[in-house]
Amino acid sequence: MNKKERYDIRRFGARLGLFLLLVAAIIGFSVICLYKAGELYSFSSFIHPLQQDQLFGLGYSYYDKAYKFHMTDEVERPKVLALGSSRIMQVKRSVVSPDYSFYNAGGAIQNARELPLFINKLHDSPKLILVNIDQWWFNRAYIAEDLPFSPSVYDDEPALDMHKRGQFVCDFYTDLVKGKISLTKVFSSPHIGLNAICNENGFAADGSRYQGDMILAPEVQEDYNFKNVLGRIRDGNLRFQYGDEADSSMVSVVGDFLNQCVARKIKVVAFLPPFAPYVYQRMQETGKYGYMSKLYDMLRPLFDQYEGCSLYDFTDVTDTGAHNYDFDDGFHGSEIIYNGMIRQMVRRDSTLAPFFVPEPEMERLDSIYISKNIRYHSL
Repeated sequence: MNKKERYDIRRFGARLGLFLLLVAAIIGFSVICLYKAGELYSFSSFIHPLQQDQLFGLGYSYYDKAYKFHMTDEVERPKVLALGSSRIMQVKRSVVSPDYSFYNAGGAIQNARELPLFINKLHDSPKLILVNIDQWWFNRAYIAEDLPFSPSVYDDEPALDMHKRGQFVCDFYTDLVKGKISLTKVFSSPHIGLNAICNENGFAADGSRYQGDMILAPEVQEDYNFKNVLGRIRDGNLRFQYGDEADSSMVSVVGDFLNQCVARKIKVVAFLPPFAPYVYQRMQETGKYGYMSKLYDMLRPLFDQYEGCSLYDFTDVTDTGAHNYDFDDGFHGSEIIYNGMIRQMVRRDSTLAPFFVPEPEMERLDSIYISKNIRYHSL
Protein backbone atom coordinates (compact mmCIF):
# COMPACT_ATOMS: atom_id res chain seq x y z
CA MET A 1 0.00 0.00 0.00
CA ASN A 2 1.57 3.25 -1.11
CA LYS A 3 1.53 6.61 0.65
CA LYS A 4 -1.42 7.97 -1.35
CA GLU A 5 -3.57 4.93 -0.60
CA ARG A 6 -2.83 5.20 3.12
CA TYR A 7 -3.76 8.89 2.99
CA ASP A 8 -7.05 8.12 1.22
CA ILE A 9 -7.91 5.49 3.83
CA ARG A 10 -7.20 7.88 6.69
CA ARG A 11 -9.24 10.60 5.00
CA PHE A 12 -12.12 8.18 4.47
CA GLY A 13 -11.88 7.08 8.10
CA ALA A 14 -11.95 10.69 9.27
CA ARG A 15 -15.00 11.48 7.16
CA LEU A 16 -16.74 8.30 8.31
CA GLY A 17 -15.97 9.20 11.91
CA LEU A 18 -17.39 12.70 11.46
CA PHE A 19 -20.48 11.26 9.80
CA LEU A 20 -21.03 8.77 12.60
CA LEU A 21 -20.42 11.50 15.16
CA LEU A 22 -23.05 13.66 13.45
CA VAL A 23 -25.53 10.77 13.37
CA ALA A 24 -24.86 10.05 17.04
CA ALA A 25 -25.36 13.73 17.89
CA ILE A 26 -28.65 13.86 15.98
CA ILE A 27 -29.94 10.70 17.63
CA GLY A 28 -28.56 11.72 21.01
CA PHE A 29 -30.24 15.12 20.94
CA SER A 30 -33.62 13.60 20.08
CA VAL A 31 -33.23 10.98 22.82
CA ILE A 32 -32.46 13.70 25.37
CA CYS A 33 -35.55 15.67 24.31
CA LEU A 34 -37.77 12.58 24.25
CA TYR A 35 -36.54 11.50 27.65
CA LYS A 36 -36.99 15.00 29.07
CA ALA A 37 -40.55 15.00 27.71
CA GLY A 38 -41.27 11.63 29.30
CA GLU A 39 -41.81 9.79 26.02
CA LEU A 40 -39.13 7.19 26.79
CA TYR A 41 -40.00 6.52 30.43
CA SER A 42 -41.05 3.06 31.52
CA PHE A 43 -44.78 2.68 32.01
CA SER A 44 -44.45 2.06 35.75
CA SER A 45 -42.83 5.48 36.19
CA PHE A 46 -46.11 7.13 35.12
CA ILE A 47 -48.16 5.52 37.90
CA HIS A 48 -48.03 8.21 40.55
CA PRO A 49 -50.19 11.19 41.59
CA LEU A 50 -49.90 14.19 39.30
CA GLN A 51 -49.27 17.67 40.64
CA GLN A 52 -52.34 19.87 40.79
CA ASP A 53 -51.68 21.69 37.48
CA GLN A 54 -49.73 18.92 35.78
CA LEU A 55 -50.99 17.04 32.72
CA PHE A 56 -50.18 13.56 31.42
CA GLY A 57 -50.38 13.27 27.64
CA LEU A 58 -47.93 11.23 25.61
CA GLY A 59 -47.44 12.08 21.97
CA TYR A 60 -46.12 8.82 20.56
CA SER A 61 -47.63 6.11 22.77
CA TYR A 62 -51.19 5.13 23.64
CA TYR A 63 -51.46 3.88 27.21
CA ASP A 64 -54.91 5.23 28.12
CA LYS A 65 -56.53 1.93 29.15
CA ALA A 66 -53.61 0.66 31.19
CA TYR A 67 -52.79 4.09 32.61
CA LYS A 68 -56.32 4.70 33.87
CA PHE A 69 -56.66 1.20 35.32
CA HIS A 70 -53.37 1.26 37.21
CA MET A 71 -53.93 4.82 38.43
CA THR A 72 -57.36 3.75 39.73
CA ASP A 73 -56.19 0.48 41.23
CA GLU A 74 -52.78 1.37 42.65
CA VAL A 75 -52.74 5.12 43.27
CA GLU A 76 -56.12 6.81 43.64
CA ARG A 77 -58.42 4.03 44.95
CA PRO A 78 -61.39 6.42 44.76
CA LYS A 79 -64.71 6.13 46.53
CA VAL A 80 -66.42 7.82 43.57
CA LEU A 81 -65.22 6.54 40.20
CA ALA A 82 -66.11 7.90 36.77
CA LEU A 83 -65.68 4.96 34.40
CA GLY A 84 -66.06 4.55 30.68
CA SER A 85 -64.82 5.89 27.38
CA SER A 86 -63.73 9.41 26.46
CA ARG A 87 -67.38 10.42 26.81
CA ILE A 88 -67.09 10.65 30.59
CA MET A 89 -63.70 12.38 30.78
CA GLN A 90 -65.39 15.75 31.29
CA VAL A 91 -66.56 14.94 34.84
CA LYS A 92 -64.28 16.71 37.32
CA ARG A 93 -63.40 16.35 40.98
CA SER A 94 -64.89 19.79 41.71
CA VAL A 95 -68.46 18.45 41.38
CA VAL A 96 -67.89 15.57 43.80
CA SER A 97 -68.41 16.05 47.54
CA PRO A 98 -65.14 16.59 49.46
CA ASP A 99 -66.28 13.74 51.70
CA TYR A 100 -65.39 11.29 48.92
CA SER A 101 -62.19 10.75 46.98
CA PHE A 102 -62.66 10.85 43.20
CA TYR A 103 -60.91 9.71 40.06
CA ASN A 104 -61.97 9.82 36.42
CA ALA A 105 -61.02 6.59 34.64
CA GLY A 106 -62.53 7.72 31.35
CA GLY A 107 -60.63 6.07 28.50
CA ALA A 108 -60.20 2.76 30.32
CA ILE A 109 -63.27 1.30 28.58
CA GLN A 110 -63.71 1.13 24.82
CA ASN A 111 -66.47 -1.47 24.58
CA ALA A 112 -69.02 -3.12 26.84
CA ARG A 113 -66.99 -6.30 27.30
CA GLU A 114 -64.30 -4.36 29.15
CA LEU A 115 -66.68 -3.19 31.90
CA PRO A 116 -66.87 -6.48 33.85
CA LEU A 117 -63.19 -7.11 33.15
CA PHE A 118 -62.17 -3.79 34.72
CA ILE A 119 -64.21 -4.44 37.87
CA ASN A 120 -62.96 -8.00 38.15
CA LYS A 121 -59.35 -6.81 38.16
CA LEU A 122 -59.98 -3.92 40.58
CA HIS A 123 -58.80 -4.63 44.13
CA ASP A 124 -60.67 -1.92 46.06
CA SER A 125 -64.37 -1.20 45.69
CA PRO A 126 -65.68 2.34 45.15
CA LYS A 127 -68.95 3.33 46.78
CA LEU A 128 -70.27 4.83 43.55
CA ILE A 129 -69.45 4.27 39.90
CA LEU A 130 -70.71 6.79 37.37
CA VAL A 131 -70.42 5.06 33.99
CA ASN A 132 -71.24 6.00 30.43
CA ILE A 133 -72.76 3.35 28.15
CA ASP A 134 -71.86 4.34 24.61
CA GLN A 135 -74.65 3.76 22.13
CA TRP A 136 -72.46 2.14 19.47
CA TRP A 137 -71.40 -0.61 21.87
CA PHE A 138 -74.71 -2.20 20.88
CA ASN A 139 -74.42 -1.63 17.13
CA ARG A 140 -73.54 -4.87 15.33
CA ALA A 141 -71.84 -2.95 12.52
CA TYR A 142 -69.56 -1.17 15.00
CA ILE A 143 -68.84 -4.38 16.91
CA ALA A 144 -67.90 -6.20 13.70
CA GLU A 145 -65.56 -3.48 12.47
CA ASP A 146 -64.17 -1.63 15.45
CA LEU A 147 -64.33 -3.79 18.56
CA PRO A 148 -60.80 -3.97 19.99
CA PHE A 149 -60.79 -6.43 22.87
CA SER A 150 -58.09 -8.27 24.75
CA PRO A 151 -58.81 -10.20 27.96
CA SER A 152 -55.37 -9.21 29.24
CA VAL A 153 -55.80 -5.47 28.64
CA TYR A 154 -55.47 -4.67 32.37
CA ASP A 155 -52.98 -7.38 33.32
CA ASP A 156 -49.59 -6.42 31.98
CA GLU A 157 -47.83 -3.10 32.01
CA PRO A 158 -47.03 -1.93 28.46
CA ALA A 159 -43.39 -1.92 27.41
CA LEU A 160 -41.62 0.01 24.66
CA ASP A 161 -39.65 -2.10 22.20
CA MET A 162 -36.53 -0.91 20.41
CA HIS A 163 -38.33 -0.56 17.08
CA LYS A 164 -40.80 1.92 18.58
CA ARG A 165 -38.01 3.90 20.20
CA GLY A 166 -36.29 4.19 16.84
CA GLN A 167 -39.53 5.36 15.25
CA PHE A 168 -39.88 8.00 17.97
CA VAL A 169 -36.62 9.60 16.79
CA CYS A 170 -37.98 9.92 13.25
CA ASP A 171 -41.33 11.21 14.50
CA PHE A 172 -39.60 13.73 16.75
CA TYR A 173 -37.65 15.37 13.93
CA THR A 174 -40.64 15.27 11.59
CA ASP A 175 -42.76 17.11 14.14
CA LEU A 176 -39.90 19.47 15.01
CA VAL A 177 -39.56 20.51 11.36
CA LYS A 178 -43.34 20.97 11.11
CA GLY A 179 -43.29 23.26 14.11
CA LYS A 180 -45.36 20.94 16.28
CA ILE A 181 -42.67 20.72 18.97
CA SER A 182 -41.35 23.64 20.98
CA LEU A 183 -37.92 22.92 22.45
CA THR A 184 -38.42 25.73 24.94
CA LYS A 185 -41.53 24.00 26.28
CA VAL A 186 -39.83 20.59 26.28
CA PHE A 187 -37.17 21.83 28.68
CA SER A 188 -39.40 24.03 30.85
CA SER A 189 -42.86 22.46 31.06
CA PRO A 190 -43.94 20.49 34.15
CA HIS A 191 -46.20 18.27 32.03
CA ILE A 192 -45.49 14.66 31.03
CA GLY A 193 -45.57 13.78 27.32
CA LEU A 194 -45.26 15.85 24.17
CA ASN A 195 -49.00 16.20 23.67
CA ALA A 196 -49.35 17.68 27.13
CA ILE A 197 -46.21 19.80 26.84
CA CYS A 198 -46.75 21.29 23.39
CA ASN A 199 -50.55 21.26 23.11
CA GLU A 200 -51.66 21.23 26.76
CA ASN A 201 -53.73 18.16 25.97
CA GLY A 202 -53.84 15.39 28.53
CA PHE A 203 -55.23 13.94 31.73
CA ALA A 204 -55.33 16.19 34.78
CA ALA A 205 -54.63 15.14 38.36
CA ASP A 206 -58.22 13.95 38.81
CA GLY A 207 -58.11 11.94 35.57
CA SER A 208 -60.38 14.30 33.64
CA ARG A 209 -59.40 15.48 30.18
CA TYR A 210 -57.99 18.94 29.52
CA GLN A 211 -57.76 20.17 25.92
CA GLY A 212 -55.81 23.38 25.95
CA ASP A 213 -55.44 23.78 22.21
CA MET A 214 -59.20 23.62 21.70
CA ILE A 215 -59.77 26.27 24.35
CA LEU A 216 -57.24 28.56 22.68
CA ALA A 217 -58.33 28.03 19.08
CA PRO A 218 -61.57 26.04 18.66
CA GLU A 219 -62.04 27.19 15.07
CA VAL A 220 -58.99 25.26 13.82
CA GLN A 221 -59.97 21.96 15.45
CA GLU A 222 -60.87 18.92 13.37
CA ASP A 223 -64.53 18.90 14.39
CA TYR A 224 -65.22 22.62 14.47
CA ASN A 225 -68.93 23.07 13.72
CA PHE A 226 -69.06 19.25 13.70
CA LYS A 227 -67.54 18.97 10.23
CA ASN A 228 -65.74 15.72 11.03
CA VAL A 229 -68.69 14.03 12.72
CA LEU A 230 -71.09 15.07 9.95
CA GLY A 231 -68.72 13.35 7.54
CA ARG A 232 -68.89 10.20 9.62
CA ILE A 233 -72.68 10.33 9.56
CA ARG A 234 -72.62 10.77 5.80
CA ASP A 235 -70.27 7.79 5.34
CA GLY A 236 -71.64 5.63 8.13
CA ASN A 237 -68.29 4.88 9.75
CA LEU A 238 -66.01 5.55 12.73
CA ARG A 239 -68.56 4.83 15.50
CA PHE A 240 -71.38 6.22 13.37
CA GLN A 241 -72.07 3.00 11.45
CA TYR A 242 -75.71 2.59 10.56
CA GLY A 243 -77.91 0.08 12.36
CA ASP A 244 -81.60 -0.65 12.91
CA GLU A 245 -81.47 -3.28 15.65
CA ALA A 246 -79.45 -3.17 18.87
CA ASP A 247 -77.32 -6.21 19.69
CA SER A 248 -79.03 -7.84 22.66
CA SER A 249 -76.01 -10.05 23.40
CA MET A 250 -74.24 -7.03 24.86
CA VAL A 251 -77.02 -6.66 27.45
CA SER A 252 -75.81 -9.77 29.26
CA VAL A 253 -72.29 -8.31 29.29
CA VAL A 254 -73.59 -5.19 31.04
CA GLY A 255 -75.49 -7.51 33.37
CA ASP A 256 -72.24 -9.23 34.30
CA PHE A 257 -70.78 -5.83 35.16
CA LEU A 258 -73.79 -4.89 37.31
CA ASN A 259 -73.77 -8.27 39.05
CA GLN A 260 -70.12 -7.83 40.04
CA CYS A 261 -70.77 -4.31 41.29
CA VAL A 262 -73.77 -5.30 43.39
CA ALA A 263 -71.83 -8.22 44.88
CA ARG A 264 -69.19 -5.71 45.98
CA LYS A 265 -71.82 -3.25 47.27
CA ILE A 266 -71.01 -0.64 44.61
CA LYS A 267 -73.78 1.75 43.61
CA VAL A 268 -73.91 2.16 39.81
CA VAL A 269 -75.31 5.16 37.96
CA ALA A 270 -75.13 4.65 34.20
CA PHE A 271 -76.13 6.92 31.36
CA LEU A 272 -76.38 6.95 27.59
CA PRO A 273 -74.20 9.99 26.78
CA PRO A 274 -75.30 13.02 24.78
CA PHE A 275 -74.77 14.12 21.22
CA ALA A 276 -74.69 17.79 20.28
CA PRO A 277 -78.26 18.78 19.35
CA TYR A 278 -77.31 19.63 15.77
CA VAL A 279 -75.55 16.29 15.33
CA TYR A 280 -78.42 14.31 16.85
CA GLN A 281 -80.86 16.07 14.53
CA ARG A 282 -78.79 15.11 11.50
CA MET A 283 -78.61 11.50 12.69
CA GLN A 284 -82.39 11.39 13.06
CA GLU A 285 -82.86 12.86 9.60
CA THR A 286 -80.94 9.96 8.04
CA GLY A 287 -83.34 7.38 9.51
CA LYS A 288 -80.39 4.99 9.75
CA TYR A 289 -79.80 4.89 13.51
CA GLY A 290 -82.92 3.07 14.65
CA TYR A 291 -80.99 0.97 17.15
CA MET A 292 -80.31 4.00 19.34
CA SER A 293 -83.97 4.67 20.09
CA LYS A 294 -84.34 1.10 21.38
CA LEU A 295 -81.40 1.03 23.77
CA TYR A 296 -82.98 2.55 26.85
CA ASP A 297 -86.01 0.26 26.73
CA MET A 298 -83.69 -2.69 26.18
CA LEU A 299 -81.38 -1.85 29.10
CA ARG A 300 -83.81 -0.41 31.66
CA PRO A 301 -85.31 -3.79 32.74
CA LEU A 302 -81.78 -5.05 33.38
CA PHE A 303 -80.95 -2.14 35.68
CA ASP A 304 -84.28 -2.54 37.47
CA GLN A 305 -83.18 -6.02 38.53
CA TYR A 306 -80.30 -4.66 40.59
CA GLU A 307 -80.86 -2.58 43.70
CA GLY A 308 -78.72 0.52 43.76
CA CYS A 309 -78.27 0.59 39.97
CA SER A 310 -79.91 3.14 37.70
CA LEU A 311 -79.84 4.18 34.05
CA TYR A 312 -80.44 7.60 32.49
CA ASP A 313 -80.90 8.46 28.84
CA PHE A 314 -79.14 11.67 27.76
CA THR A 315 -78.81 10.70 24.09
CA ASP A 316 -81.00 13.63 23.08
CA VAL A 317 -80.45 16.76 25.19
CA THR A 318 -82.25 19.09 22.79
CA ASP A 319 -85.01 19.88 25.30
CA THR A 320 -82.67 20.54 28.24
CA GLY A 321 -81.40 23.86 26.93
CA ALA A 322 -78.01 22.42 25.98
CA HIS A 323 -76.18 24.48 23.36
CA ASN A 324 -74.14 23.19 20.44
CA TYR A 325 -71.29 25.49 21.41
CA ASP A 326 -71.02 23.77 24.81
CA PHE A 327 -69.95 20.51 23.18
CA ASP A 328 -66.27 19.76 22.66
CA ASP A 329 -67.25 18.03 19.42
CA GLY A 330 -70.26 16.20 18.01
CA PHE A 331 -70.39 13.53 20.70
CA HIS A 332 -68.38 14.89 23.64
CA GLY A 333 -70.20 17.29 25.91
CA SER A 334 -68.13 19.84 27.80
CA GLU A 335 -67.86 20.23 31.56
CA ILE A 336 -71.01 22.34 31.75
CA ILE A 337 -73.05 19.71 29.88
CA TYR A 338 -72.01 17.00 32.34
CA ASN A 339 -72.66 19.22 35.34
CA GLY A 340 -76.20 19.66 34.07
CA MET A 341 -76.61 15.91 33.64
CA ILE A 342 -75.43 15.27 37.21
CA ARG A 343 -77.88 17.87 38.52
CA GLN A 344 -80.73 16.10 36.76
CA MET A 345 -79.69 12.71 38.11
CA VAL A 346 -79.49 14.03 41.68
CA ARG A 347 -82.93 15.62 41.34
CA ARG A 348 -84.39 12.30 40.23
CA ASP A 349 -82.56 10.23 42.84
CA SER A 350 -81.99 11.87 46.22
CA THR A 351 -79.66 9.04 47.33
CA LEU A 352 -77.04 10.52 44.98
CA ALA A 353 -77.01 13.90 46.73
CA PRO A 354 -74.34 13.00 49.35
CA PHE A 355 -71.87 12.11 46.60
CA PHE A 356 -71.94 15.49 44.87
CA VAL A 357 -71.66 19.14 45.85
CA PRO A 358 -74.96 20.98 46.50
CA GLU A 359 -76.74 22.44 43.51
CA PRO A 360 -75.83 26.07 44.36
CA GLU A 361 -72.15 25.11 44.33
CA MET A 362 -72.58 23.32 41.01
CA GLU A 363 -74.26 26.42 39.60
CA ARG A 364 -71.31 28.48 40.84
CA LEU A 365 -68.98 26.13 38.96
CA ASP A 366 -71.11 26.62 35.87
CA SER A 367 -70.86 30.40 36.19
CA ILE A 368 -67.07 30.14 36.37
CA TYR A 369 -67.14 28.06 33.22
CA ILE A 370 -69.41 30.52 31.43
CA SER A 371 -67.24 33.46 32.50
CA LYS A 372 -64.41 31.96 30.48
CA ASN A 373 -66.61 32.57 27.41
CA ILE A 374 -65.70 29.22 25.91
CA ARG A 375 -67.80 28.63 22.84
CA TYR A 376 -66.39 25.78 20.82
CA HIS A 377 -68.66 26.17 17.78
CA SER A 378 -70.49 28.98 16.01
CA LEU A 379 -73.73 27.00 15.61
